[in-house]
Amino acid sequence: MAKAMVWSVVVVVLMASAASVSAATTHDVGGSTGWTIPSDSKTYTNWATGQSFRVGDSLRFTFPTGSHNVMEVSKSDYDSCTTTAPIGGTKTTGPTTLSLSTAGMHYYICGFPQHCSAGQKLSINVLSSTSSKVPSPPPSTTVAGGPTSAPPPSTGGGPNSASSPLHGFGVVALSSVVLVVAGHLLF
Repeated sequence: MAKAMVWSVVVVVLMASAASVSAATTHDVGGSTGWTIPSDSKTYTNWATGQSFRVGDSLRFTFPTGSHNVMEVSKSDYDSCTTTAPIGGTKTTGPTTLSLSTAGMHYYICGFPQHCSAGQKLSINVLSSTSSKVPSPPPSTTVAGGPTSAPPPSTGGGPNSASSPLHGFGVVALSSVVLVVAGHLLF
C-alpha cells in the first residue's frame, strides 16, 4: 500500500510539472495599471520586458468600455500612432483578450485620439511555443571604422526567471528529486 501511495504522489508531481511547463499564459497587459494612458511613457515597454510571450498565450487588456480600445497595427503604424489600418479590427469592449497565434513582433495601440502618442502602446516579441527564450542578436550599426554591434539588452533575470536559459530547470530538478526519493522509499 505504501508503494502505491508513493507512486501516486510521483505521478501527480510529474503531471503538475509537465502542465506548468507547457501551459499557456494569460498576460494582464500593464499588470495592475491595466490598459490606460500611463503616467510614464515607458510603462508598457517596462512591463513587457519582464514577460515571456509564446504562441498560444493570450493578452488581456483591461479597460473601461468607451474610454479606450485596442488595435493591433503594423510597426510603421505603431511608430507613427496611425489608426487607419488595424490588423483584425478594433476591440472596443473592455476587458478584451487576444490570443497570440503567430510568432514574431506584434504591435498594439489605443486608437483614441492622443492616447497612443501619450504612451498607450505595446510592442512584444512572441516566441514559438517550442523555442527557448534567447535574446535577439543586437542590431548591427555602422560607425567610423566599420560595422559594430550594440550591447545586448539586459534581461534582468536570475536562474529561475522566465528570461533565464535555465527556465524550466527547476521543474526537471524537482521531478528528478521526487523520483530519487520515491526510489529510495520503494527499495
